[in-house]
Amino acid sequence: MHQHTGPLGLPALSAAERLFIWGFRAKARSGGAVPTAADIKEVYDHFRVGDAVPSLESIIEIFACTAHTAIEVHCPTCPRMSDSEREILSAIAAAQQDRVDLAREQFERWLPPVGADWALAPVQGLATIFRMAGLILPDRHVRSFDHDRMMAMKSWLVGSPTLH
Repeated sequence: MHQHTGPLGLPALSAAERLFIWGFRAKARSGGAVPTAADIKEVYDHFRVGDAVPSLESIIEIFACTAHTAIEVHCPTCPRMSDSEREILSAIAAAQQDRVDLAREQFERWLPPVGADWALAPVQGLATIFRMAGLILPDRHVRSFDHDRMMAMKSWLVGSPTLH
């Protein structure tokens, strides 16, 4: 298992990881003009994972509707990754390796238990579609996050510092 020792930016990620993070960011910021839902579908179709888009939409919707703690999501073109994005990527990788309990545990950092349960089906669907297309998410050890700092960010207000 790879030990995470420093910031991991998008350029250091595998193609599968970059594709997931780009799609996650783009869907999370879908109110913006670019990329559009059609753009996301087109890119995912190019990589033979277009069927994962509804799962991605479901994951974003579950976070939007049930999260008790905000996640930090950067814009689709930002070269840096937030701790939240790193941890979500790790949860998706765990699901791809059939370690569903680990994925659920990671989602409970932001979601109530019922939200984490709801997220499992679309997470497993997305992970399976990526795996079937040969897009394997590597198992990267995620450093622990500052739980007190994250618990302080309870708001999903427009203009939140958790989006940039």
